[in-house]
Amino acid sequence: MSEIPNETTKALFTQEDFEKITKLVSAEFQLEETLLEHNIPTYYLKQPQETKQPFLRLLKNLKNMNLIAFLRKENGKVILKVVPKPPIKPSNTAVNLLLLLATIFTTFLAGYLVSPEVINPYVGGFSFTIAMLAVLGTHEMGHKLTANKNEVDATLPYFIPGPPPLGTFGAVIMQKSLPPNRDALFDIGADGPISGFIVAFIISTVGLTMTVPSPQVPAGVIGAPLLWIIIEHALEALNMIPKPPPGGMLLLHPIAFAGWVGIVVTMLNLLPAGMLDGGHIARALGGEKYRFVLAMLSVFYLIVLRVYVMAILVLFMSMYKHPGPLDDVSSLSKSRKLVSIVLIGIFILCTPPSLYLLL
Repeated sequence: MSEIPNETTKALFTQEDFEKITKLVSAEFQLEETLLEHNIPTYYLKQPQETKQPFLRLLKNLKNMNLIAFLRKENGKVILKVVPKPPIKPSNTAVNLLLLLATIFTTFLAGYLVSPEVINPYVGGFSFTIAMLAVLGTHEMGHKLTANKNEVDATLPYFIPGPPPLGTFGAVIMQKSLPPNRDALFDIGADGPISGFIVAFIISTVGLTMTVPSPQVPAGVIGAPLLWIIIEHALEALNMIPKPPPGGMLLLHPIAFAGWVGIVVTMLNLLPAGMLDGGHIARALGGEKYRFVLAMLSVFYLIVLRVYVMAILVLFMSMYKHPGPLDDVSSLSKSRKLVSIVLIGIFILCTPPSLYLLL
């Protein structure tokens, strides 16, 4: 949707429509040239001039006429085009509900199977389900609420059931319209990982205090994110985490495992590629300029992590151009650029330190 949708170019604008639209556009922008190009009201803007707030006001005025606008820079010129708003197909919420129920079942089964012997497996399954849905649900509702705030049409979360040991492949929302500008695109991409990370941090902290000492000899170690190492040291200093018996180990409570999964999901979503959350954030920060390089770095990163299926998926997603926002000319606000530094910090906290030694 970064280009004018084909179906909208067939709609006819009368001369009266064109004059009315031109009046709205000229009230917000200084125009260099106006024309009806291929039956699309097209306006070349004088430079330099403020575009962010005027474009938002224009969108609001065009909304009453069921129209939208695109603002792009082409060959050094700023061009605004007005087209009919594409129709939005209503969502079938029954699908969301069925997938949620299926995910509740699969995560309960996963929690039941990963519960240590000393924990009632039904309690383990139930607690794992609640913890997982809390992380994933908060993450996706962060996207949804921010999309609503920016008047971007988006579906309710689609939870994706999966086999043990995770019981889910995560959750997604589908955007049915483009965000108005780079600020909105950044916010929609960032608010999910930030809110999900906070909940994953809380669940991890609670879960690690519930680890179970066991005489079993460790057969392998789950890659601990840097955040987990920090939490463990803090809990040990406060004497809030059990100690393993000599030669034994600590078994993860299902709640702790859910926290670990939430942290890993946050890390994967922040990769700056395709339509991942990090891809939206990178698109808002730098446009299309570094898209290919960032995508290939993400694929390399996943190969180092040995997450080969995800690497293939990211490579596939990167073949498609990100649509961007309606206003792809106005720059990202300074405050959001500062938030991007916080997001980099979250990404680092969600990654095992051993990975950086490999890199």
